[in-house]
Amino acid sequence: MSAVRSYTDFAQLEEIVVGSAANLHVPPVDISQRHFFGLEPDHVDAAAPADLARAVEEADEDLATLGRTLESFGVKVRRPEPADHSRPLSLLEWRTTAGHALMPRDCLLVIGETIIEAPMPVRSRYAETFPFRSLLREYFESGALWLAAPKPQLPDSTYRFTPEGAVLDELEPLFDAANMIRCGRDVFVNISNTANRIGARWLARVLGPEFRVHEISICDDHVGTTIHLLKPGVLLANAGRLSPDDIPAPLQGWKTLWFDEPEDDGFALDWARASTWIGMNILSVNEETVIVPDRQTGLARLLEKEGFTVVPVPYRHGRTFGGGFHCCSLDVRRHGGLESYL
Repeated sequence: MSAVRSYTDFAQLEEIVVGSAANLHVPPVDISQRHFFGLEPDHVDAAAPADLARAVEEADEDLATLGRTLESFGVKVRRPEPADHSRPLSLLEWRTTAGHALMPRDCLLVIGETIIEAPMPVRSRYAETFPFRSLLREYFESGALWLAAPKPQLPDSTYRFTPEGAVLDELEPLFDAANMIRCGRDVFVNISNTANRIGARWLARVLGPEFRVHEISICDDHVGTTIHLLKPGVLLANAGRLSPDDIPAPLQGWKTLWFDEPEDDGFALDWARASTWIGMNILSVNEETVIVPDRQTGLARLLEKEGFTVVPVPYRHGRTFGGGFHCCSLDVRRHGGLESYL
């Protein structure tokens, strides 16, 4: 039986990959980073080495705490291989370095018993799945289907800057896996500055007729700070970005918990890689239990009022590095099979 089987973000969690901040490197700012983060053309990173080292150490401390917390619920926790992320990375006309192995949710997509390496549009993330390759081989040997989307070329023409915001050209399939909302047979793809329509069509054809792939556009990048499906019929939504009409049509019959008071955790480097909304980047253990950053007391109250058990876990650097508990983990196996929830 395949070790990989996960169709939702809320069924009982059995195995998960937790990322690592070890050897994190700040890559040079290029057109793909400016496109993703909304940076000015003359932006230059000036992170102090001591600040970076301290933030990396604290992030890994918090991820270790997350791992122990998950293990206390009987979840099997896996970690990536160590890697040197400062090595040069180049292809055709561009050159950069890697960055980290911190956010497996971004670079790997699990749909059922299939695990897909995402065609990420940020150049420094081109080889981000490599520290997870030993795990991917293990999952393949267990019976999982291991796929990689077409490796993109990422020329400068990929990155379009319009008055309405940053968008991706349709030259080749592109998406970060964190653009997906998984809901059994239904998969929602957020078309944004990290996913294009040809990427959504590629995914739909690969998944086949068992799945319904919906194209949505509810935020500028990843969906993990905008919508979470908490259990069948209940979702958490970002009240600062969405109105009831913005909820994807197939989900508009679900009860919506509106969150509008994220705490600002601050950031350690010279600029924040995420907004305060990274505070709603949560991780469900099951339909009743949710892991929440310990400083997000307003979110905890909202969930507890609805009957969820909230497990607070420290995470100091969501804004520093641009990812919270959902970003920094990848649920590989959850209980149950393929169902329709809509």
